[in-house]
Amino acid sequence: MTNDMDPFLDRKTVRAVTTLSFPTISRMQRRGEFPPFEQISPGRRGLRQSTLTEFLSGRRDWSVMG
Repeated sequence: MTNDMDPFLDRKTVRAVTTLSFPTISRMQRRGEFPPFEQISPGRRGLRQSTLTEFLSGRRDWSVMG
């Protein structure tokens, strides 16, 4: 899959789609229960749409990516 077909979603969009607050997402990331945001550019982080879809479909262990 190319990056053009797998866009980055900003944190605000991820929050809206998951209905989770930013503090909840942060806690879940520390516990390995939510995928980590990727660095897009200096000062900007996001999550690929495919990664969010995978999370929403039930993948639970995000402590080891890959």
